[in-house]
Amino acid sequence: MWPFSRKGAGGAAGPASVSTIDVKEAFTRSKRGAKLIDVRSAREFAHSGHPKGARSVPPELIKQDSTGLGRDDELLVICLSGHRSPRQAKRLAGMGFTKVTNVHGGLMAWKKAGLPVKK
Repeated sequence: MWPFSRKGAGGAAGPASVSTIDVKEAFTRSKRGAKLIDVRSAREFAHSGHPKGARSVPPELIKQDSTGLGRDDELLVICLSGHRSPRQAKRLAGMGFTKVTNVHGGLMAWKKAGLPVKK
């Protein structure tokens, strides 16, 4: 391996491993107390609707480590389609958050599954 390899997304050496679940499992876990974290921009979160109970934590807050989240909170990371959330989930795990899970399919899959959305 190249001795000058890049650091992981969260700044720690090596990539962080994050599991992925579907939207129905995310909904069940959020009802049990897991924190549903929407990593889209604040504008998208406010104007496009979001999963009911989700909290807006845009990437700039993650980069600044200003999420207000506990390192041991169960975090379920979601975006619009499932393309941005894996990267932000890995970044959070790399920053020392211990229970981070990516939500596959994002808000689009959430809506398709008929799960509650807040506008």
